[in-house]
Amino acid sequence: MNPKIVILSLAQACYWFAVLVGISLSTVIGLQLAPSEKLATLPYALISVGALAATYFLSMLMQRSGRRLGFQVGALAGMVAAGLAMLALSTQSFVIFCAASLLMGIYQASSVYYRLAAIDELPAQQSGVAIGWVLSGSLVAAILGPSLARLANDWITEPKYLGAYGLVAMFSLLALVLISLLDKQPAAQAANKSTAATFLKLPNYWLGVANTAFGQGVMMLMMLVAPLAMHQHHYSVDAGMSVIGWHIIGMFLPSFVSGKWVDKLGAHSVLLVGLSVFALSALAAILGTTELHYHCSLFLLGIGWNLMYVAGTNQYNRAYPVNEKGRAQGIAELVIALAAIVGVMVGGLLIQSFSWQRLNLGLLVILGLVVGLNLWIKPKRY
Repeated sequence: MNPKIVILSLAQACYWFAVLVGISLSTVIGLQLAPSEKLATLPYALISVGALAATYFLSMLMQRSGRRLGFQVGALAGMVAAGLAMLALSTQSFVIFCAASLLMGIYQASSVYYRLAAIDELPAQQSGVAIGWVLSGSLVAAILGPSLARLANDWITEPKYLGAYGLVAMFSLLALVLISLLDKQPAAQAANKSTAATFLKLPNYWLGVANTAFGQGVMMLMMLVAPLAMHQHHYSVDAGMSVIGWHIIGMFLPSFVSGKWVDKLGAHSVLLVGLSVFALSALAAILGTTELHYHCSLFLLGIGWNLMYVAGTNQYNRAYPVNEKGRAQGIAELVIALAAIVGVMVGGLLIQSFSWQRLNLGLLVILGLVVGLNLWIKPKRY
């Protein structure tokens, strides 16, 4: 195994521990600190806003100065964010906690390029494997993260949740140390001398971006809506957490094989399989609303996301000229980040008007259209 990919996978695990704490606690702490309950979800939203603002900037920074500097900026932002969150909890300051959330978004923005940096380290025929190995680091965080956070909170009981953010600071520091072991200038780095942006005219590029963004948007929408739907069906918070836990495992467990499938079968074929798994997820939800149905639906949703994320990334990443890497990756990740925000915003609105089963029925129709689009364009096999 290439040592740089091992470093990136470990850095991915460190990042995902931080983001799991953010997902789990930002709204709870927001409710505790906000002057109004209506502002409780603002810190969670600001993580996405920070990521959106930093995504393209970081890509161009990495194009000019190398991956390592961009990753160091992100990990440092994560450390400062954790420190500010601890300060906010100690002083009961909602404004400081919002600032911490914005900075955590910068860490999030930098982390999406870990998988793209891994692609630079292997031949093009093994790019899927590179992506898969980096994403597999997230599985470690998904399994161990919640237990470590609970232990940290037991160590530091006052103010509540201070220990969890202390651990986020430690993992961000560990990521910074790991990233510092990378070369200053990656071998695959190329100067961005092109001004034509020819990649904007390439159907394969936009198809890969659209597929990845679609998978991201659907995953974020359903992951947000599922706990709300379970609440409507009078399930406990613990039941909802269990469903989300299995969903996260589904997101990253296939990483050990999904990259190999992309390299062997082609990104287009794996994307179609991912869309099919999304359809199975929707069918599981339509067939019933027991805990088992929710577990199956969200677990399959995670698997479908992984296949689409790995294959879509591979598809768009192999469509542009090397000297346009900075802009091509920056625009792609910006679109994907936008899709995630739209998914979160739309999900909250839809669950107020439609039942969980009707939402999934609508998703089946949309999936049919996306499959048709992929079959119609017929991209070049990668």
